[in-house]
Amino acid sequence: MSVWATLLETAIHAPSPHNVQPWRIRVIDELQADLLIDSARTLPKEDTTGSFIILAMGMFIEALSLFAAEKQYRLTYELHHEPDWFARAILEAEAQVCFPFARLRLIPDEHLTPSGFDWALFRKRRTSRISLRPAAVPPQAETELRNLAAQWSQRYEQITDAAMIERILEEDTRALFHDLNQRDYRDEITSWFRFTDRSSQKHRDGLDYRCMNTSRSTYWLTARLPQLLLIPGLRSLFVRKYRKQTGVVPTLGMLAGDFWQPAQAIQAGRFLMRFWLETARQNLYIHPYGNLVTNQQAARWMLAETKIPNIWLVFKIGFSDEPPKSYRRPVEEVLID
Repeated sequence: MSVWATLLETAIHAPSPHNVQPWRIRVIDELQADLLIDSARTLPKEDTTGSFIILAMGMFIEALSLFAAEKQYRLTYELHHEPDWFARAILEAEAQVCFPFARLRLIPDEHLTPSGFDWALFRKRRTSRISLRPAAVPPQAETELRNLAAQWSQRYEQITDAAMIERILEEDTRALFHDLNQRDYRDEITSWFRFTDRSSQKHRDGLDYRCMNTSRSTYWLTARLPQLLLIPGLRSLFVRKYRKQTGVVPTLGMLAGDFWQPAQAIQAGRFLMRFWLETARQNLYIHPYGNLVTNQQAARWMLAETKIPNIWLVFKIGFSDEPPKSYRRPVEEVLID
């Protein structure tokens, strides 16, 4: 097996928005490869700045870099265009195209000392939409997460006040129900919904019903008849149902800092890969609430509620049983000629 295939065996488990897995790899030789963005695996209607897909590319690069170091290679990358170019190209793409994103190079370095990084964390790390346990994030874990964020010029904050958590969850529900009733948003996100085992195993991407902690009937209704979410009476029923499936939320975490410009999103992605692996090391799970930052009204509300500027990720965080793991496309589907 080539070194690239070896690295990809684990790197394909990196997270991405809605599990779209936007990365493709074209191997040039044993030490060089091109990393590409598959335009069919982007979210131009939701991710209008392109930052979240570029964030995903940064996470993937960081995953490859960590594994390369264990094999005594330094991984370097050189973008094929300025970051803003990719953001525009994603928004303007009308047909599927793979944009060359970065030239990757492996530089053998026999002086690199393997860090002893636990590769198992990549498979342990996952999103948990099931109920968390009542215990809050321990102070030591909070300190380590704050310190890690500061090392990358980012900010980690968390909320444990129950009343404030409920207000934020209510705003997330409002934003989600609103967004699902916007045609462009709904058509884009529901194209990634996987309602059956057969569909999940066929595509090996997207939002698998097993991982969504909801019944298939409710999942289908919200995708196909989202107007039900706005009808008085029915709306209250869906709000209660959605809150019940969210379960116990002892702590909400937030990441804030440079992100919203495409050039900043790559570095933020590299940080987020490290941050998410650190939560796994601490036996913590997270579940991001994307609508709180992509919905403009919700983002303004969050700023007013928390007084924290430049929030780009909000998530519940804590301990839970092991949640279902979403599928990943195999290495042979990631590779491109």
